[in-house]
Amino acid sequence: MFRSDSRASYPHLQQPHIYRVVVAQLLATVSLTLLLLPLGKSFAISALSGGLACSVPNAYLVWRAFRYRGASAAQKIVRSFYQGEAGKFALTVLAFVLIFTRIPSIDPLTMFGAFALIQAVNWLTPLLIKS
Repeated sequence: MFRSDSRASYPHLQQPHIYRVVVAQLLATVSLTLLLLPLGKSFAISALSGGLACSVPNAYLVWRAFRYRGASAAQKIVRSFYQGEAGKFALTVLAFVLIFTRIPSIDPLTMFGAFALIQAVNWLTPLLIKS
């Protein structure tokens, strides 16, 4: 059967499944925030802040690094990975600066704990991107 969609004919040109990791990080952030809400608004805001400080820069990296595909774009792919990592680092630093300067009732232990927990979602990457 012939398909006119070139992505169906060439599976290596399809979007990578790494985007599932970003979605999982965002869902884990929301879940953790809702889980901590009964303990107090400060804990929930801290968890949300820590989770977003991890997942938003990671989303930028994924967007930046996986926008090119194919052997002919090898140099662009490498360059975009470096730019994505640099951008991720800058966004993470900016997020922490904004959190500590703009949110008065932040609980640092909860915020860093949420950051570490959301970062740990990357350990599940092989399970999330498995076809």
